[in-house]
Amino acid sequence: MKRLSIIAIAASVLFANCTKDPSENLNKDPKAASSATAAGLFLDGELSFVNSYNTTSVAVAPFRVVSQEWVENTYTYESNYNFSAYNAPGGFWQNLYVNTIQNLDQAKLNFPVGWPGTAGQLRNCIDICDLLEIYSYYMLVGTYGNIPYTQAEQTSIPFPKYDDAATIYADLLTRVDTCIAGLDITQGAMGSADQIYQGSTPAWLKFAASLKLKMAMLNAAHDPSTTATKVNEAIATGVFGSNADNALFTYDPASPTNSNPIWNALFYSGRHDFGPSQFLVDTMLSWSDPRLPFYFTESGDTAYIGAPPGDPSDAYGSYSDFCCIVGNQLLYSASLPGDILDYSEIEFYKAEAAAQLMITGGATAAALYYDSAITASITSWGGSAGSAAAYLLEPQVNYTTALAAANNNWQTVIGYQEWIANFNKNWDSWTAIRRLGQPNINVVSPPQSPASLFPLRFYYPPNETTSNPTNTAAAVAALPGGQDVVTAKLFWEP
Repeated sequence: MKRLSIIAIAASVLFANCTKDPSENLNKDPKAASSATAAGLFLDGELSFVNSYNTTSVAVAPFRVVSQEWVENTYTYESNYNFSAYNAPGGFWQNLYVNTIQNLDQAKLNFPVGWPGTAGQLRNCIDICDLLEIYSYYMLVGTYGNIPYTQAEQTSIPFPKYDDAATIYADLLTRVDTCIAGLDITQGAMGSADQIYQGSTPAWLKFAASLKLKMAMLNAAHDPSTTATKVNEAIATGVFGSNADNALFTYDPASPTNSNPIWNALFYSGRHDFGPSQFLVDTMLSWSDPRLPFYFTESGDTAYIGAPPGDPSDAYGSYSDFCCIVGNQLLYSASLPGDILDYSEIEFYKAEAAAQLMITGGATAAALYYDSAITASITSWGGSAGSAAAYLLEPQVNYTTALAAANNNWQTVIGYQEWIANFNKNWDSWTAIRRLGQPNINVVSPPQSPASLFPLRFYYPPNETTSNPTNTAAAVAALPGGQDVVTAKLFWEP
C-alpha cells in the first residue's frame, strides 16, 4: 500500500469520525481546502518526523554511531565525526524543516477550512500538530544552536533570520503549556490519520506532559530552578505511567516505503553498513545485561562480540549482528513501531530530577525511578520483570552500590543506564551523553581516527551558509569562539 493510499484512508476515517452527518457537507465547495487535506498533511508530517527520529541514514541522523550504540562497517566517516561525506547536517535540517514542520504548519492552516466537526475537535487537531512541530524545533535547537524560528514559516521571507537558541527554547516550553491547556480530552481529534495514538486526546495529553518534562531536563545544568518548576508541573499534569503509554508510530509492513526505516536499512536494502559497538557489547556483558539477546546475535553462535568504533577494517560477519531471539526479529521487523518518546525515558528523567532534589524523595526516589526505567526498558524489548529484578541486584547496576562506587556521581550511574536503554533511540542516545557527560566517549572509547573530540552540535548546513550567508554568519558569531565547529557548546550543555 502506497503512502497516498494510507493518507486517503486515514483522511476518510477522520471525515467520518468528526462529522455527525456526512450529508451535511455535500454542498461545500469541493475546490476549497478540506479537513481531509489537512489530515493527509498531518500524517505526512507525522511520518516524516518519526522517520527523521528513527532513520539509520548517515546522511540524515548518524547519532547511533556517534554515541557508539552502533558502529559503521567499511565506511566510517560518521563514526570518526566526519559529517561532510554525506552531509548529515544538511539532511537532518531538510527532514525537519521541510518534510516535517512545513507539512504540520500547513495542516494547522488547512484544518479550519471547511471543518466538519466541533470547535473542540478542531482545537485538538491543531494542538496535536503543534506538539510535533514543537518537538521538531526542540531537536533542531538542540542540534545546531541558533536557528530560524520566528520567520521560518513565513514564505514571504526566503532568507529568515536566526533566533537566539535559549529564547526559542523558552518559547517552545510556553507553546507546550498552551497545548496542554488547549487539549480537550472529552473530544476526539483526527482519528486514523494519526498513526501514533489514533487521535486519542487523553493519550496526546500524556504525551504533551511527558514532552514538557523531557524538554525541561535539557537545560537542567544551567537553569535548575525553571527545570524543577516545569518538571513538577508536567508530573502534576500526568506523564507516561507505563509502556502502554509509549508514543509508537504504526508502520505498514506490506509496503517497503512505509515500513520501519531500520528494517529497510538492515534487511530490505541487502546492505550491511552497521554493527554492534564493542564498547556497548562489552559493557552489557560485564553487567550480565538481559537485553543482550534482544539487541544482538552471538557471533558464530558462541559469543557476543562488538566492533571497535571508526575502524574501516570492520567486516560484516566478524562480529555479532543485530536482532535475535528466534521468532521475535525486532530490528529486522518491517512492522517494528517507530518510538519517539517512551516510559523508560520519562522514568530516567524523573530519576535525574530526584537526584538533583528537583522533585521530592532525593536518593530514595531516584533509585525507585531508576529501577522503574531499567525495568521498563528490559520489558519493552521482550525481557521479563524477573530478569530485570535480577539485573538490578548486580553491584555495578544496583543504584545504591553503583552510586557509592562512582563517588556519588549520579550522572555516571544514571548516564550509563540511559545509554544502554537508548540503544535504538538515535538522537536521544547522542543528546543524553551531551547532557550528562556519560559515558565520556573521549576517554573511555575514542574512535580510531576522530576528526574532533566528541561532537556537541552539528555545524550549519553548507546550503545555508551559501544561500543565507548574512544570517548564518550572525548565528556562527554567537557560538562560543565564533566558529561553526562541532565542538562548540550550546547554551544548555554543561
